[in-house]
Amino acid sequence: MINTLDKIHSESLKIFKCFTKICEKHNLCYYIIGGTLLGAVRHKGFIPWDDDIDVMMPRKDFNKFIALANDELPDNLKLNTFKNNKSYRYYTPRLVNTNTKIIEKRNQKEINVFIDIIPIDGVPNNIILRYIYILRVLFNRMLVSYYYIDEIDTSRPRKIYERILIAIGKILPTKKIINPVKKLYKIDKLLQSIDYDNSKYVGTLMGGYRAKEIMPKEYFGVPQKYNFEDMKVYGPQLYDKYLTKIYGNYMEIPKNKYTNQHLEFDKEQIDKKYNNPSK
Repeated sequence: MINTLDKIHSESLKIFKCFTKICEKHNLCYYIIGGTLLGAVRHKGFIPWDDDIDVMMPRKDFNKFIALANDELPDNLKLNTFKNNKSYRYYTPRLVNTNTKIIEKRNQKEINVFIDIIPIDGVPNNIILRYIYILRVLFNRMLVSYYYIDEIDTSRPRKIYERILIAIGKILPTKKIINPVKKLYKIDKLLQSIDYDNSKYVGTLMGGYRAKEIMPKEYFGVPQKYNFEDMKVYGPQLYDKYLTKIYGNYMEIPKNKYTNQHLEFDKEQIDKKYNNPSK
């Protein structure tokens, strides 16, 4: 059982290296995003208290990776999707190392070390149609969350409307009226219905920041190389615009760095990693 950040980072990096080799072999485009990009820019590697890696791929490249993954991955790595694993509850695929075990903080269940692989999709260019489209996707995403309402992390800070929706979900017979797999397929159809190449705005509505992760396509642009631990990896061309849109003043160290990870670690582990980044 893995219970240290250093070991999590080490195992995540191994998965990531395998992923990037496949992308290089097949000329597939990817970008590090979210906390992984922030870590590359601010720390030249993992954010000291982060515990996963997030990458995005334009939809065409994403679909190609999904199609060839089984033939390219070593025996210890598995790509989990809602289409190939009935017990997998997320839309975003995870590339996992099946030889590793960690305890997820939210529900105290055993999971594997993983990296998230997220498709970049287009959205309508017309602002009104874009708004309607975003609402449709997020509504169906909410219904999936309602099915798993008992597993939602209620300890993290949430807006008032989110807390109200969660309270409503807890009193509804969600497991009787919602089929989460059908909803995920509906979301998938919606996301792939917009042509990426002709879209001025792109991103994902399935991440933690929802519509905030939709942005001008030029923010991603031509993939640029960034230092990440002992690797050179690709990320968005306009990293400053991307990170500012997601995080605001992204160079400022957050006060809640002990509570934003998926997994359970004590403050001493995080402080040691932060104060001694070379160790």
